[in-house]
Amino acid sequence: MGIKKEVDWVNYFIELMIVIIGISIAFWLNNVAINTKNEQEKISYLTDIRHDLKTDSLRLSGNIRNNEAKSEKLSNALELIDRTAPIDSVLEKIIEIGNYDFFTPDNFTLISLLQSGDLKLIDSDKTKKELLRLLKVYDSIDNMQKNFLQALDDNYFPMLLTKVDMTKLKAIDSKFFYGVEIKNYCGFTLNETSQHIRTYKYAQKQLVKVTDLIDNELSMSK
Repeated sequence: MGIKKEVDWVNYFIELMIVIIGISIAFWLNNVAINTKNEQEKISYLTDIRHDLKTDSLRLSGNIRNNEAKSEKLSNALELIDRTAPIDSVLEKIIEIGNYDFFTPDNFTLISLLQSGDLKLIDSDKTKKELLRLLKVYDSIDNMQKNFLQALDDNYFPMLLTKVDMTKLKAIDSKFFYGVEIKNYCGFTLNETSQHIRTYKYAQKQLVKVTDLIDNELSMSK
C-alpha cells in the first residue's frame, strides 16, 4: 500500500494569502491609476472651461458696450424724428436698427464635458448645477438673438430695401422716415437691445459665480 502524504495546510494557507494579497494590491493599484486619471481629466476640463469663461466674459463686455452705444443712437434717432431733423441725419441713426452685435459663447469644452458623461468627474454638486445653469443662460441668449434676427429679416430689412437706395444710402421715400411705422421699428429695436444688455449682464454674473466655484475646485485638487 502507498504511503499517505500529510497535507501541508500551513503552506497552502500561506500561498492562498499571498494570492489574495497580490490580487488586492493589483485592484488597489488599478483604482489608484483610475482615480489619478479621473483627477487629471477633471483638472484639464475645469482649466479649459475656466479659460473659455474668461473669453466669454470679455466678449460679453464688448457686446454690452456695443449695444449700449446702439441704444444711445436709437434714442437719438427718435429725437431727430420728433423734431423733423434733416433726412440724412435721421437715416444715419435709423440704419442702426439693422446693426447687431450678438454674443457667441466659447462653450465647446463645457458641451463636451456633458456629452461625454464626464460631468460626474466634478466633485461639487453646486459646481455641476451652476455649470448647467450657465448653459441654460447661453441657450436663452441664443434664442433671444435668433428671434430678434428673424424679426429683422421678416420686417425691417425688406422695408429698408424699398425705402432706401443702399448703393448711395439715400432715402427714396423721405416722408416714411418721419412716420409712425419707422418710429415703431426704432422703439421695438430699442426695447430688444435693452433686453439683450440685461441678459448679457445676467450672464456675466453667472460667469463670475461659476468661475469662483471652479477656482475652488482647482484649489482643492492641488
